[in-house]
Amino acid sequence: MAKIWVLGEALIDFVQREDGADAPFHPVNGGSPFNAAKAARRQGSEVGFLGALSMDMFGERLWSELDAEGVDTSATPRLDNPTMLAFVQLENGEPRYAFYSEGTAARMVDPVQNLAAGDILHVGSLGLVDQPGADNTERYAMAQANHALLSVDPNARPVVTHDPADWRARVMRLINLAGVVKLSDEDLAELAPGRDFDDFAEEILGLGVGLVVMTQGPDGAIGRSQNARATVEGHRIDIVDAVGAGDTVTGTLLAQLAARGLTDKASVAALDADTIKELLTFSMGAAAVNCTRAGCNPPTPEETRAFLGL
Repeated sequence: MAKIWVLGEALIDFVQREDGADAPFHPVNGGSPFNAAKAARRQGSEVGFLGALSMDMFGERLWSELDAEGVDTSATPRLDNPTMLAFVQLENGEPRYAFYSEGTAARMVDPVQNLAAGDILHVGSLGLVDQPGADNTERYAMAQANHALLSVDPNARPVVTHDPADWRARVMRLINLAGVVKLSDEDLAELAPGRDFDDFAEEILGLGVGLVVMTQGPDGAIGRSQNARATVEGHRIDIVDAVGAGDTVTGTLLAQLAARGLTDKASVAALDADTIKELLTFSMGAAAVNCTRAGCNPPTPEETRAFLGL
């Protein structure tokens, strides 16, 4: 089975789960790529993490969780820079973030690991915003895309994206090389303002993308390959919070592609509507299970199948 390599930030989310200005914040391991790596690993994939971790106590905490999950950290840089921090308020279950990233380990990432042919490389989120890591990530992804399947999730963070035009240009350069693009409806609004999904999907499929997926929260998801289009409905559940829901979709989707041996552009581009629907149904089911739990706590395949009644 192909190995999934994830490149991007790992950080500590200080989550305020109660109302009121004096409500306490609780530290939780997080970061979109960190969460996606965990989700893919829980779905049974072999996963390696390429984001940089601090040597401080928070970095140790992040490393320990990756190790406990069975994520390969042999190529994870350990730096003296501090860990990136984020403060999270939940409003009707939806997270609102404030990031503190200046000079942190996550911004200094500069991977050197050479991936094997047929592996999957996933990039996105703040790794495509913060410098110098954003340029290093782009350079590395472009080199590895020659032989690995590149997956891109913009995971837009407008609150910390001080140069949106630069960010859009970088994301589009990577999409130009990607086999898989996953985004939310909110990401689409930031990346291509005023465009609808099918219009945008048509453009990037024309650039060579094999599969593009857009999640819409409780309204489900849409997927398009070069060959077909499919939609799935969302799940009406009692939500604890939505932290890591999109990352669970990403990790689960990539794990399914790896398990099916769909790790090159041609095979992903050839997906038919029934297969796209199967992939989306399972990925959105996993995200729904995650939302019934506090924080990013992705399910196993068995838990996902049980939720879906499979």
